[in-house]
Amino acid sequence: MFFSIIIPLYNRPDEVDELLASLCEQTDKQFEVVIVEDGSTL
Repeated sequence: MFFSIIIPLYNRPDEVDELLASLCEQTDKQFEVVIVEDGSTL
């Protein structure tokens, strides 16, 4: 089964590395990750 993980971000760029590292540790690799950053500033 293939599925998508859609992650909206709002002013949290420093958490992306931790998030992606966690996803890379998953045993099922049949997924894609779509990160949507709205471009806002702090």
